[in-house]
Amino acid sequence: MIQSVKRTFEILHYIATNGNLVRLNDIAEAVGLQNTTVHNFLNTLKELGYVEQDERSPRYRITPKISELYLPDKSLYQIKRELKPLIEKLSADTDETAYLAVQLGSHFRYEYKCEPNKSVRISLELGREFEMKHTAIGKVFMAYSPHLSRVFLEEMYDGNMAAFQEELMSIRKNGYALDFEEYEKELNCVAVPYLCKGRILAVIGVAGPTYRFHQGEMIKTCERIKILLG
Repeated sequence: MIQSVKRTFEILHYIATNGNLVRLNDIAEAVGLQNTTVHNFLNTLKELGYVEQDERSPRYRITPKISELYLPDKSLYQIKRELKPLIEKLSADTDETAYLAVQLGSHFRYEYKCEPNKSVRISLELGREFEMKHTAIGKVFMAYSPHLSRVFLEEMYDGNMAAFQEELMSIRKNGYALDFEEYEKELNCVAVPYLCKGRILAVIGVAGPTYRFHQGEMIKTCERIKILLG
């Protein structure tokens, strides 16, 4: 067992279960460490944003950032069951392929799709892992994950970094991402985040051939998805 990891969680657990406004001395006594050692742990947790000091006293408390470590309130099964009718309605309304995708670290996977009854339609493979690069889905996941976006930015040339960062900010602001033939020639795609308590759980998207799924239709579709999500 790595002692530093064990002690970090002991400190967090003590703060959380003892009023969330505790003195350094109390923490040190409870976990059996020297004050200076606990102080160093607390300083690191403060720098990471998981702990802060009270403004009026030398006491420590856990910040809301810790909630980012919680598991989502909804399972994948619940998400699929909830969004399946929405995906089907979206495909019927747009007459294009609508889908639901979930994140798998640096990849994503299509979990559900609904295709229109057309001779020219987009075929998506369920269950297979896809890279985030050059996809509307990937852009949305990156817009909500500083870690994921940083990894991608490290692979880019300096001249493209500023533009890409600006695009990610725009996605957060507007609530959708667009892909104009970036992933595949003659294919346009849109993607909208599915959020729960501010956390992204999945992405809802629509894809269609460029000759009929043009920019105007794409933006209209994004707004339609946001309305359906409420």
